[in-house]
Amino acid sequence: MKRLSRFSTGRMFAITLIVAIGAVSTSVDAKKPTRPPPPSEPPICDVSQPTYVLFLDDYPSGSFQLATLPCLADNPVEFLSPQELVLDLPRRDRRRFQVANGDVFYDGSVRRIVFGGRTGPSEYWGIYEGVIDIARSRITEIRLVVNTPSVREEDPRFSADGQWIIYKRNGEIWRTYADDPSAAPSLFYKEADCELWAPAMFANVVSYVRRCASDANSDRIVYHMEGSQPIILPSDGGGPDRFAHFTQAGELVYSHVDTSRNASDLWMYVPGSAPFTLYSETTSDDDAYAERNGNEYIAFSGWGSSGYDLYVFSRTQVSTIQLTAGINVLGSVLFD
Repeated sequence: MKRLSRFSTGRMFAITLIVAIGAVSTSVDAKKPTRPPPPSEPPICDVSQPTYVLFLDDYPSGSFQLATLPCLADNPVEFLSPQELVLDLPRRDRRRFQVANGDVFYDGSVRRIVFGGRTGPSEYWGIYEGVIDIARSRITEIRLVVNTPSVREEDPRFSADGQWIIYKRNGEIWRTYADDPSAAPSLFYKEADCELWAPAMFANVVSYVRRCASDANSDRIVYHMEGSQPIILPSDGGGPDRFAHFTQAGELVYSHVDTSRNASDLWMYVPGSAPFTLYSETTSDDDAYAERNGNEYIAFSGWGSSGYDLYVFSRTQVSTIQLTAGINVLGSVLFD
């Protein structure tokens, strides 16, 4: 029998050792906790479409979900694969912290987010601001902007230029400078025996929903230029109006319920003209939100079999694109 040389024996030992080390490394790596991957890289689409969408998956115990938008011009369009945005808070605080409606403003370098938040179910809502870290799927640099003791403050949105944060404060409309932590909030408008909520701001115009004590179903969109009397938009079909938002051109889109048809439609108000139906669905069209950096797409929530699904309305095509199924979508925000 042929004997192995010392060189051959050593070579076989080395190979055996490498294989063994590889097996150990594989076993160790398999035990490492996996981190959720960041949202997928934006696809190459029409540059005019937004890149991301943010939404709440529940209220008040839900979380912010972030997803990369597919190419909206494709047919068919793939459903979203959202991922939770983790709040960059100490773990003990994050466990109890609750979030509500938010908004995003992107200045080309930083994606700022403003949102309602509270440190526990028994606490009052306050206004928080932070920065969205896309790569790490986190909200960082979180700071408390407004928190008045025993006062409910929520529904914050950035003004169209990102300079102001406008919000609801115990049924009144207030605002504060977004970039100045020391700025004192100021009252924009209040009305006796009426609750004002869900504000939006474009230049020196603020829109909000008005609900008065004399009629619990009296929700009406108000178009209010600073220094002038508010304009209550006329209704159609006897139902309430909800959640208005300005387009880049200063038009106002909102949800209107037509009780005569038992349906909720997207409506639009162009200043100086009468409101009109923008798009009609057989299910509810809620939380209308127009993209900030274009004038083509409007996101809204439509009622499905298991909750609200996300739709995007194309003004050019006069059609909608469904982007989720079976995922509850509230307060969606389109941004780049």
